[in-house]
Amino acid sequence: MYVAKIEGNNVKIYDAKTGAIKRTIGVPEGVVSTEISADMISITTKKGRVKVYDLKTGALKRTF
Repeated sequence: MYVAKIEGNNVKIYDAKTGAIKRTIGVPEGVVSTEISADMISITTKKGRVKVYDLKTGALKRTF
């Protein structure tokens, strides 16, 4: 299980059991909110876009 923390224009992904940081995703547009589902994270930007990333690789999968 993972949790996300918004820090400025970055989203830090942590392992909920160990507290270890797993990944940092930079979002130049700024971050409004995040949601984690299974192995993906959706990030809503300050420009109203939703970006979906793979949690394991950090790869951007889709932008809405």
